[in-house]
Amino acid sequence: MSKNNARNKSGQGRPRSTSKLEADLQAAHEKLQAGQPEKAEGLLRKAISTHGREPRLMANLVASLQRMGRLEDAERAARASVAANPEHPATANNLGTVLKFQGRLDEAATEFRRATELDPNSVEALRHLMGLKTYEDPADPDLVAAEAMLDRLPPGDQGRVGLYFALGRGLDEVNEHARAFSCFERGNRLRRSLMKYQPRELELIVEETIRHFDAEQAALAPAAGASTERPVLVCGMPRSGSTLVEQILSSHPSVEGVGEVPALPRVIGQLNAPARERVAATAGLGEADLVDLGERYAAELRGMAPNAEVIVDKFLTNFLQVGLLRRALPGARFIHVRRAPMDNGFGIFRTLFTSTIPYAYDIKEIASTYALTHRLCDHWESVTPGTILQVDYEDLVEDLEGTARRMVEFAGLPWDDACLAFHETERAVQTASATQVRQPIYASSVDRWRPYEAHLKPMARAFEAAGVPVEKAGTRDGKEGER
Repeated sequence: MSKNNARNKSGQGRPRSTSKLEADLQAAHEKLQAGQPEKAEGLLRKAISTHGREPRLMANLVASLQRMGRLEDAERAARASVAANPEHPATANNLGTVLKFQGRLDEAATEFRRATELDPNSVEALRHLMGLKTYEDPADPDLVAAEAMLDRLPPGDQGRVGLYFALGRGLDEVNEHARAFSCFERGNRLRRSLMKYQPRELELIVEETIRHFDAEQAALAPAAGASTERPVLVCGMPRSGSTLVEQILSSHPSVEGVGEVPALPRVIGQLNAPARERVAATAGLGEADLVDLGERYAAELRGMAPNAEVIVDKFLTNFLQVGLLRRALPGARFIHVRRAPMDNGFGIFRTLFTSTIPYAYDIKEIASTYALTHRLCDHWESVTPGTILQVDYEDLVEDLEGTARRMVEFAGLPWDDACLAFHETERAVQTASATQVRQPIYASSVDRWRPYEAHLKPMARAFEAAGVPVEKAGTRDGKEGER
């Protein structure tokens, strides 16, 4: 081995203490888990100055920068990691992920393929590579490789999760529906078993929000002196079409989308109220505190998009804060993106998310969350008319221009034809829809669940139990199934 390679593999030749390295990694990981990527970045850069470009430190640095929406910085860090660790497959995989989120899909595929060549057992690299391909043959080598890898992995190995979802997607594309559904089912079951989540938590939050932010509270005037910033907050369920809505709006020359960055939850978290008391705390804020909160949230967004006239924030659970922002940032507007329940539910069921969405891996929890989300957004539409716009995904598919014009007008902007060429807009997209929004709109995503109707009966029952009517087979063109 050459001296240069030896130096690269040891993190640029600097001596390092294993115990100190592990402590530094743990400290940074805790900040990331706590939703504090800025603090994680500081710890990691300090650790890198001590230990060199160690692969795990660099991977966490890339993750921190991604979470802050700084994809150009993340790419630089990922390339530096590859240069320092050229034979480490995870570094190539991390670079591929950053390139994918930037829409540079061919370059991303090259990096994912290189990672699989460096390590044929790299689960993450294979599943990322598979996510960029379209399959036409059940005997495709990557599908075969995924099945072989599943055979090799122990039954409870976490790596099986990503493989199940990737293989299920490939089998779905070649119309192997029974086998695909089996993969999705197994992947969801295993992923859910690895998570801690109490479904009752969201129900309590929604109930408390409706109780505290009632019609009487909604009648209160906005706080005097509140910021005049007017962001658009796109919210709702994952896989509902929210990324498409953000992409359409962000294609307008006066708009910039900042993606799914938890800016508003971060600011609200600074109130230091316990989670279960936070709704009451926000409802009881005085005018000065409301102004301060609105200004801090607006400043976070403005820091990410300093030159935009309108900023789009697509953190999906921001629908919880319509009542709060109506007074703290009265120019804010909310778009709730809706999708037919079975299509939305199946879209979630067949997706392994990069972010933590704990309810996404259980059919009953998907249905109950869908019902709660719609219940609260309907409440906001009732008590704060004009603050929230309900947009159906199916309307976007059937009448793209008409629906897009309605959204642009709602954002307070003049129409621009660039919004119809959203798939040509070059911008970072860090969600499960990163590849779809690079394509023109397509109608095949409507009724996407139909081939799985027999398998999805438990989901239909879960929606009905949650009070969500489900369109019955064969009724889409009839009165019973109209939306």
